[in-house]
Amino acid sequence: MNFTKRLGIYFLIVLIPTFYRWKWNENTVFISSDPEIKYYQVVNSLNGGNAEECYFPAKELGFDISMIPFGYPWAFELKDGRCVFQYPVLFTWLQKLYLSAFSLKWLTFFPILFFFFNFILLDRIISKIDTNGIRILSSVVIIQCLTPIFLSTLDYSELTLTNFFFLAAVLSYNLFCEKKQFRYGILFAVSIVFNFQLRPESTIALLLYLSISFFYEREKLQRIRVLFPYMILSIILLVVFSIWNQSVYGHYLGMRGLNTMTDMGTGISRNFLSEWIADLWGSEFKIGIFKGYPILFLGVLCLWGERKKEIFSFFIAGILFILCLPIISPYRAGVDIFGMRYYESGIYLLMLGVFLSLSKKDSPLMYYLLILPFVYFCYKSDLRAIKQWSSSAKLYQQVMNSFDHLNPDLIVHRGLSLSYLVGISYIKYPQVAVYSNEDWLKVETILKNQDKRILYLEWEGNQLVNNEFPENIWKQKFDINFKLNPKQYVIRSEHNLAHFKGYVLEKPK
Repeated sequence: MNFTKRLGIYFLIVLIPTFYRWKWNENTVFISSDPEIKYYQVVNSLNGGNAEECYFPAKELGFDISMIPFGYPWAFELKDGRCVFQYPVLFTWLQKLYLSAFSLKWLTFFPILFFFFNFILLDRIISKIDTNGIRILSSVVIIQCLTPIFLSTLDYSELTLTNFFFLAAVLSYNLFCEKKQFRYGILFAVSIVFNFQLRPESTIALLLYLSISFFYEREKLQRIRVLFPYMILSIILLVVFSIWNQSVYGHYLGMRGLNTMTDMGTGISRNFLSEWIADLWGSEFKIGIFKGYPILFLGVLCLWGERKKEIFSFFIAGILFILCLPIISPYRAGVDIFGMRYYESGIYLLMLGVFLSLSKKDSPLMYYLLILPFVYFCYKSDLRAIKQWSSSAKLYQQVMNSFDHLNPDLIVHRGLSLSYLVGISYIKYPQVAVYSNEDWLKVETILKNQDKRILYLEWEGNQLVNNEFPENIWKQKFDINFKLNPKQYVIRSEHNLAHFKGYVLEKPK
């Protein structure tokens, strides 16, 4: 099977996440939790704001940024008083280029586009060692679709873009080592830096792979000499980004670095052994990557029989990264099957090692006998994720429709426990958060001369997983249960919106 036929099959497969994204969006945009913040960054940038600054439409009504309905871990106040969102602005900038060809309606399909590009890059990497078209196709499809990598494709996130630069760095490095061509050196340098700016932990996996590959080089000084100009280019690009990050965020690693330092300084108690077990094998809140996708066990099984250095490098780098990440990463986000995004770079390396190793075996029957028993369980995990996302999208659309039906002039949140479900309503309706009845009275004061219809939202006894929040932040911002006592407004109606309550308030006539 030639590349053109494989490319056609890859395109057909990509229609699957495209269909689900289209279905979940319905007549609006399905964005909740982390994706909504990334969406706001693009909208703010399109409206003339800076990609890094907090988007806060309610300021037009006179509200201060301190009342923004987002906080840890999404919005941070810098020492100079500015509010910044968490996620890398490179993701926003590249999406603005994407929007030069597509409308905002198609923005959430951006990750799927790069998911398709990743099929092509992965195909190129594997085909450098394995020339059998059917094996290349099956290897690429299984790695992309039957591992945790598939989950980020359904999400609106920077992960498929991160993976694009990760795979581009791996491919360009190997092509440059083989052909010494300038274009591959440039691609290698740029890919490393962009990968680092998007998700630094992905670069750890990349550096592990490069270091192990370099260790096997016979002429190490020669390799350094030919790579030196591109190493200098990477350093220059990194310095430029670092200077910009320092000027904007006050940290040379940007928001990722600032967020990491904040997490380390918040006093979250950590149990490294339990976190390690939870990430790899599961816990009350997480499924675990090996339990959810047992095909990863093939990495351990195939490692013992592999001696080819270029394949062995994939194995060792992938295994080391997966085993060490629960300890070196300070932020343990992700519930159930959605806590695996940190591992995708290591999973790529490990599974490349598996399929390249199996392709060198004499018996094609063993190749499929080893793989097929795992495929079913991985498919079940994909299906589980799709069902959960479909359920979330249904709840989300229900809430968004309720907001549209009530059509308020302002939405007021009691605490931040509802911030994960603000979604596209944040673009339509100005929104603020209050943490006490005194804060509510401040809202009344600001709106003193304005006749506004207010939707007040509260979640009694919210069920968020609070063990991922610093205790003081949880108590001050999330665990808020004061009784509303309006002075200038009266409650006109009460509504049940999903699992929380809404009250429509207006000034008495």
